[in-house]
Amino acid sequence: MTTRKRLACSQICAGMYLVRILDSWWKSPFFCHRRLLSSHDVQQLLQSGIHEVEIDTAKGLDVLPDAESFPVEDTIECHPESGTPLDQDDSSSPEPTSCFPEGKDGLEDEHQERLIRLRGDTIAALEDMFEGVKTGQVIPHVAMQETAKAFVEKALAHPTVLAEIMLIEHLEQFDPTLYSHVVDTALLAILVGIQLKWEVKQLEATAVAALLHDVGYMRLPLNLVQARWGSIGVESSLLQQHVDMSVALIKKNTHFSEEIVHIVHKHHAYLDGSGYSALLGGNPVSDSGMLLGLTDYVDELLAMGNASGSFPVALAIRRVYQEAQKGKFPTRFVEAMIRVLGVYPVGTLVQLSTGEDAVVVKQNTEMSVRPQVKIIRTCTGELLKQPELRNLGIHSELKYEVRITKVLDSADPSINLREIFS
Repeated sequence: MTTRKRLACSQICAGMYLVRILDSWWKSPFFCHRRLLSSHDVQQLLQSGIHEVEIDTAKGLDVLPDAESFPVEDTIECHPESGTPLDQDDSSSPEPTSCFPEGKDGLEDEHQERLIRLRGDTIAALEDMFEGVKTGQVIPHVAMQETAKAFVEKALAHPTVLAEIMLIEHLEQFDPTLYSHVVDTALLAILVGIQLKWEVKQLEATAVAALLHDVGYMRLPLNLVQARWGSIGVESSLLQQHVDMSVALIKKNTHFSEEIVHIVHKHHAYLDGSGYSALLGGNPVSDSGMLLGLTDYVDELLAMGNASGSFPVALAIRRVYQEAQKGKFPTRFVEAMIRVLGVYPVGTLVQLSTGEDAVVVKQNTEMSVRPQVKIIRTCTGELLKQPELRNLGIHSELKYEVRITKVLDSADPSINLREIFS
C-alpha cells in the first residue's frame, strides 16, 4: 500500500514529511522540498498560496483520522503541469550508494547520501527555475540565498566528503548540461574559497553568483547553446552575450546585491586581460569574480574535453596551473584548488610504478601525491575481478616505494567506474 498522500495545504502539520507541492514551483517557499516539516515550514506553506501538497506517511506523521485524503496514484494525473524535476517520485530510484573505501561508519554514510541528494535536488530545481526565466519569471532571490547558504554550511562541515562526492557523481552520471555545470561550479568555488579562508558572507555571495552566472544562456537560441556544450571550440560574439543577458536577468530582481552582479559580469574577464574583458570594461575583477572565472573554466574543461566528457580532472588541473603561471589565473587560487581536489583527484585513472593500473578513490590529506587507490589491472594487462585497495601513503608490503607515474585516459570502456565506487 502506498505511503504517499495528497493533502490540502490546510491539513498539514509539523512532523509531516513533505515530498512535493502540487502547484507551481514558483509559489514554493523552499528551493528543495522533501523535508520533515517544522512549525515554521508549515506557516510558510500556508502563507504561500499553495493549495495541495504530497506527504509520505512512512517518513513522518499521517493526516488526522477524521481528515479526508487521497492516495497519490488516484489523483496525480489531475496535475500534469504541477510536478517539477525536483519533485518527481523517487520511490523507484536506487538509494545513493557509498562512494568510498571500506571503514566508514553509518553517520558518514548518512552525510554522503544527504550531500548527494542536495546536489541532485538543486540541479533539478535549477532546471525548473531556468525554464521559468524563458517565460519572463523573475529569479527568486530567497531561494537562491537559501541554496547558497545550504551549500556553504555543508561545505564547511564536510569539505573533503563534498569534494569527493562532486567528482564521483561527475564520473558516474556525466551530465554536460547547464544546470549541473552551474551547481558544480558553485560547489567548487565554495570549497576553494574555504581554502582561501574567506568569510561566510563572501562564500555565500560567490555561490549565488555561480548558480546564476550562466542564466543568460536561456535567452539565446537553443541550437547555439547546445553546440556550445557539445564542443570546446565553439565561440561566437552571440554566445559571449550570455554574460550581459545574465546580468540583465539578475537585475530584474532588485534584491540581488551589486556584488553578485559584479561577480557575474566579470566571470569571463581573466587576470591577464583575456576572456571577454574587452566587452566588459569598468572596474577591476574582484577576487570572487576571478574565482568564479577559474571554477567555471575548470568545469567547462571537464564537460567539453571530449565527446564522452571524460577529460581527466588531473590533466585539467595541470592545464590551469600552467595557465596560472602565465598570468591567466591567480596562482594562489589554483594552488588552493589543488589542495581541495588533490594532485590526482578522486576518479583519476593512473599507472603505478609497478606497471599496474589503478583508480584514485581517496586523498591522503598530508600526502596529496600518494592517494588511496584501487588496483584494477595487473602489470600484465589482466583486469582484476575484485579491485584491490592500496594506500600509497603508507609503507608498502611490497618492500619498495610505489608511486604514480602517469595519468591515463579515463574513457577506457573496459572500466566500470560505478562498480569501483559502489
